[in-house]
Amino acid sequence: MDSALQVLMNRRSVRSFESKQISEEELNQIVSAGLQAATALGSQSWYLTVVQDQQFLKEISEATASALYDSEVPSLQERSRQANFSPFHNAPTVIFVSSTDSLYSIADCANACQNMTLAATALNLGSCYIGSFVQGLKHPKGRDLVKKFELPEGYSPLFAVAIGTVKGELPPLKSREWKVNYIR
Repeated sequence: MDSALQVLMNRRSVRSFESKQISEEELNQIVSAGLQAATALGSQSWYLTVVQDQQFLKEISEATASALYDSEVPSLQERSRQANFSPFHNAPTVIFVSSTDSLYSIADCANACQNMTLAATALNLGSCYIGSFVQGLKHPKGRDLVKKFELPEGYSPLFAVAIGTVKGELPPLKSREWKVNYIR
């Protein structure tokens, strides 16, 4: 396993996955990392749903494609018409992170996602942090899909992390602008 700093510096968004499923041990380590995320006031205002059912992921993808097409944004419409469109990049495992509407829930859920992407990196798996699918669940073709998540009252899907074995080469690391100001 890499050092924490190496993992942080090597994490990247992967958008091409092998179809083989990750192991149960890898899945449990990733979920555990998500549950260890920082959380405001100890509220743990997230709810994780692990989906490995490819038909369910396809249904969400189809609803998302409809929402993107209906957006009337040409680039999104074009994306929605791609063969085998999947906001999850056809990953074999997708962990959905649902939130409440409590004050810090978005931050809590974002922290859980970041922990899971870092855990995947440490396990030499690929991951991609995703939010675009939410449009599909709000679209008329996707509203009924939310029921399949069997979420506790007050929770709704907010983010997802697609996880799997990287297909081909890892994408190159992207440079980051140094947007830092020091007040000393």
